[in-house]
Formats: sequence, structure tokens, C-alpha cells
Amino acid sequence: MNKAVKTWYELDNAATIYPYSSNRQWICGYRIGFVLTQEIDPVVLRQAVQDIMPRFPSYFVQLRFGYFWPYLEKANESPVVEEEHLHPALPTPRWYTDKPALKIIYYKRRLCLETFHGIADGGATIAVLKALTAQYLRLKGVEIPDSDLIPDIHAAPTEEEVQDCFKKFYDKSKKGMTRQEKASYQHPVKPIKNYNRFFQGLVPVEDIKPYCKAHNITITEFLTAVFIYSLYQCAPAGNKKPIKISVPVSLRPMFGVNSMRNFSLFTNIGCDLNPDKSSTVEDILKAIEGKLKEGTQKDVMERNITMNVSTAKNPVVRILPNGLKRPVLKLGYINGQQKFACSLSNLGVCKMPPEMKAHVDRMEVFLGGPRNAVGCAINSIDDKLNICFNVASKQTDLVRTFYRTLTDLGMRVHVESSDWEGEEV
Repeated sequence: MNKAVKTWYELDNAATIYPYSSNRQWICGYRIGFVLTQEIDPVVLRQAVQDIMPRFPSYFVQLRFGYFWPYLEKANESPVVEEEHLHPALPTPRWYTDKPALKIIYYKRRLCLETFHGIADGGATIAVLKALTAQYLRLKGVEIPDSDLIPDIHAAPTEEEVQDCFKKFYDKSKKGMTRQEKASYQHPVKPIKNYNRFFQGLVPVEDIKPYCKAHNITITEFLTAVFIYSLYQCAPAGNKKPIKISVPVSLRPMFGVNSMRNFSLFTNIGCDLNPDKSSTVEDILKAIEGKLKEGTQKDVMERNITMNVSTAKNPVVRILPNGLKRPVLKLGYINGQQKFACSLSNLGVCKMPPEMKAHVDRMEVFLGGPRNAVGCAINSIDDKLNICFNVASKQTDLVRTFYRTLTDLGMRVHVESSDWEGEEV
């Protein structure tokens, strides 16, 4: 019997907080998708979904609540495969039905996966998206060779793929981190219920690389600084709070594992700035210099793992019934949200065989409807860097400032929106 294929799964350590922080109006979720070169055939897509389901058993699941902890149970119904007809990534949890918490959405050339963060992080979901897209294209007659860049849907899922890697690498001899941290400035945007706008800023990588090389920084560091600068410019005059961005870090390459669940942690990067709005992007780069590298060292990540797993192992926490855990963990989540203004997730370069890449125009990543109403995710395929924002409000000053800052630095930015409404960005 394959131990990776189960009727139910424990939530991994990182996923534990998400059920308690979600509700019927808001969900900790995200969307990852490809824009293909040809329109989607829904009949073929549904067959491709059926073909890949046995390969990813921990994805086609539903969230259930036990007496002590939530858990993931094998879904009784087929996944939702539907054409987009409402606002993208509406915050509607999937666990109030028997359908899987993974949803497949298509519209013209766009093929997307929307999923609950309790199932997996974006790094794992990209692998599922690539497998689905490759199978879809094969069914359409495209010859795509086997490659280590795409999961083999005919291979059996492994135990490593579905295990909780946080528990695997938990080391009680490591000294845990402290949760104490100064609160960040919060961008004042009020989310609108059942409303979500997507913006995509397509930037040639060749426009960004010279700037990063001249300042000896990575693209992630540069865009983090631009995001902080944009928040700074949009903040009320006289703000004295530090402005911080939360940056997720994948632990897979660091620990050499192939997890198909959550295995990433966050580090908050930011600084104090002059209240008179005189600080520049270069000032911010100097202020945060080395912080991202410092915050993502393996030793720091190991101590973060120890802190998080130790909390879950606490006997008092373990014996609390769900009804009592919910307010405690929800309060902890809200408190953690005050430590940063927004999230910026860089999923890096999406690699695939050239035979498949010829049929994929670009990749899109959106963080869902966050409580602070604005999220940013970055990805690229070859020389196309896609800076994606989702805004659960009609207030777009932050997005405008971000893209305009890039153009002011001499970079070309082509902006697209899901709901343009006749305004300029």
C-alpha cells in the first residue's frame, strides 16, 4: 500500500493557522495560472484534470474540523472546473461543500489553479499546474517529452511529498526565535466584499538586471525596496512607524526535499524612513542591505522551524478543543499581520521543456484577497518578469506608485488589469 495515498492528512505545521484565520468572506488562498497561446478546450481540460488526480492525492482534499485540530480529507466529489464569470479569486472557501479545496478556472487562453493555502504553498502548486498543463497539451496533440522539470503523472506519489517537513527538520536542540517584533505601518485600504482586481506589470528582465548589477542586489531585494518606497509615498505625512514587507522563502532547496505541501517561511524586511518623504529608493536599498540574506540563512530558518513546531507541540495547545483554539490562534494571526504592511512573493523563474514553453505565453500569480487588501507576487518565464498585484478595493494608489517608480527608473512596464474601469495606472 502506498503510504502517500491516504483518506485524510494532518495539516502541516505552516498550514495550521490558515483554517482559523479564514471565514466565509475571506480565505487564505491564492491563484497560479498560465496564459496559453491557444484558447482552452474545456472538455480536454476536464479529462486532463482526471488524469493527474491520482498523482497528487494531497491536493484533491477538503478541509474538515476534528475535535482538536482541522485536517484534510479526501474529497468525495470531482474538482470544480469552470469558466471564469465573476471577479477573479473571490474569497469563497471551498470547505463548506464536499468538493475539493482546489479549483480549476479557465477563460479564453487562461488556465488557473485556485487553492487554499492550507493544502500547499505556491512553490508546490506550480508543479501541479505544470503537470496539468503538460497533460492538457499532450491530449491536444502536442509532443512533450518526459522531463525532470515536470512531475511524471504516471509515477506513484512519494511519502516525502506529503509528509510534514517542518516536523521532519524540527530539532529541539536549536534555540527558537522570538516572536517579538516592532509593528509596521499599515496601508489604510478598506477591502470591498466580493470584489477583487488584478494588475499585471510586464517588465523585460533586461531592463531590471543592469540596475540590480550596478547596486549589487538581487531582483527580490530591488522590488522589495520599490514596494517599501511605494508604501512610503502613499503613507500619511509624518508617519513614524517602520514600513516592512513580508517575503516568503521556500525551504525546499535549503533542506533538499521535494515537498508537495507547505514548506516555506516568511521574513519581514523593512526600515524607518524620514517622515518628510525625502527618502529615496537608494536610501531604502542601503537601509535594508543584507537583511534579506541575513533573514533567510539556514540557521535562522531552523530556529524558526523549532519555534513554530514547539508551539504546536505544547501540551496545553494540543489538548485545547477547536472551539477554544480558534480565538487564540486567530488573535495570534492578526497580531502577526501587524508586523508587516504587505506581502511580496517571488516565485522565481518557471522552467519547463521548450516543447511546452512554445505553447505558454506567460505565468500569473495572485495572492487572493488579503486582509490588508493589497498583495504582490512576482514570477518570470525567460525574459518576461510579471509583477502581479491583487487589490480588493477600488483604491489603486499603491499599485500606480509601484509601476510609476519603475518607469521613473527607466524601466519599461506594460500594465494590464482585469477590471480597467477607464482609469490610468
